Amino acid sequence: MDEAEKQKIKDQKARIRRARSAQRKLKKARTELEALGEITDWEDEFIASVDERLEKYDSAFADPSLGGFAQALSTRQQQVLAQMRRKIKDKNKQAKEGDPGKPQWGKSSFKNKQDFKPRVRNIEDDICEDPEPSEPKRESFPKPTKPKKPFLKIIDGGKK
Repeated sequence: MDEAEKQKIKDQKARIRRARSAQRKLKKARTELEALGEITDWEDEFIASVDERLEKYDSAFADPSLGGFAQALSTRQQQVLAQMRRKIKDKNKQAKEGDPGKPQWGKSSFKNKQDFKPRVRNIEDDICEDPEPSEPKRESFPKPTKPKKPFLKIIDGGKK
């Protein structure tokens, strides 16, 4: 058995694994939708047809432009499955929350801003009012000196 045959067998086993994984995801989506009573005829038919093709061909699509060769489901089929999962997740969340009419969103990591107090310095706190105004202090500043005229100084030490 040469390397090409080994690789072919390895690829076939990987293809079968991906197909089984996709079948498990589809069956799980079907059972959860049925348990919620939210499965439509179209979704039921879609899951059945994709499952049948996965069982027979280990892939649910034949056109390579629709998805990767190594994938069991096409890109569009993966999107439909993801929509079904989101539907299941939303329905489960609504059932837990108890309000089926209102869409539920995830909890925000942002804090409540009602009690927000900015950390700023209040200028009025810095003003100190003296009961008796005193004579302002005179600060001594150095007297300005007259600027000197620039001059050129020649330094010895160059090349001789």
